Amino acid sequence: MRTRLWYEMTTAKFNERYLTLLIGQQRLWLNYFNLMITLFSTAGIMGWRIWDKFPLVSCIIISAISILKLVQQNIIPSEKQIEKLDKASDFYFNLHLELEKLWFDYESERISEIELQNKFHELKQSERQINQLINEIHKKENKKLASRAEQDSIQFFNKAFNLSNHE
Repeated sequence: MRTRLWYEMTTAKFNERYLTLLIGQQRLWLNYFNLMITLFSTAGIMGWRIWDKFPLVSCIIISAISILKLVQQNIIPSEKQIEKLDKASDFYFNLHLELEKLWFDYESERISEIELQNKFHELKQSERQINQLINEIHKKENKKLASRAEQDSIQFFNKAFNLSNHE
């Protein structure tokens, strides 16, 4: 049970870090997208007099912007989706803290193996809903972000549990 607890604790930290990185990336994309839409709106670049000489190009740009706005939810996450990922990130942050508390309680023999198993399974049951939420929003793992999240998690555990001195 000790090994399983450690694994779940590191996984919760990884998930929290991965979601934090993903949220940052998706907010950046959403901001760029909204900035582009604003710049090319009729009040922005498309309001310039130069477009009077190029009505076909102007029409194509306006059509492209309109199409992008229509398909936005399929290519860039909405603020609502990002908020759901925020909720999932908070969940994994709290899950990690709870698992870490269990780890310290078990290691210092404040709880028995039976108590550990019961509390552990109770915590893992709470993860079901959040996984459904994540699967609904996030279809494919970003390997670059996952690699960075893994490195950050390893670094966290090396520092927090002084693991680098035991190798």
